[in-house]
Amino acid sequence: MSTFVAYIHGSPGMERLLRKCQIRNQLLRECLAECLGVYVLILFGCGSVAQVTTTQEKKGQYLSINLGFALGVTFGVFVSRGVSGEALHLCVLGRHPWKKLPFYIFFQVLGAFLAAATVALQYYDEHACPVRSDCQRYACLLCNI
Repeated sequence: MSTFVAYIHGSPGMERLLRKCQIRNQLLRECLAECLGVYVLILFGCGSVAQVTTTQEKKGQYLSINLGFALGVTFGVFVSRGVSGEALHLCVLGRHPWKKLPFYIFFQVLGAFLAAATVALQYYDEHACPVRSDCQRYACLLCNI
């Protein structure tokens, strides 16, 4: 552990602040971890799809889409594994109680929607799609995502 991190964690004011900011509800922690994990997965994957399609394969090909989704899955599992048990896919949910299923579904859809919106806002500009109408250009980008 570095000296700076040890100093920060050793100060009483920082300890109090960390205790106040900690989420104590285990289900909420798991759901937020799922949301963040799916966000990272969709951000990397759909971001690579948007890059390839909006540049008409000038800045990437099919392989970069595959690598984008592979890195998205890897980083998404890495982000959520310590809290939620790596359940980025609902089929992994077999070892969790069924009462968690609706919460996991909601937060996974929320994370996917936020990531798709982030990618759509990132690539929404004048040169994102060959169609000139604003409505058609936005529809073209959303269909690619």
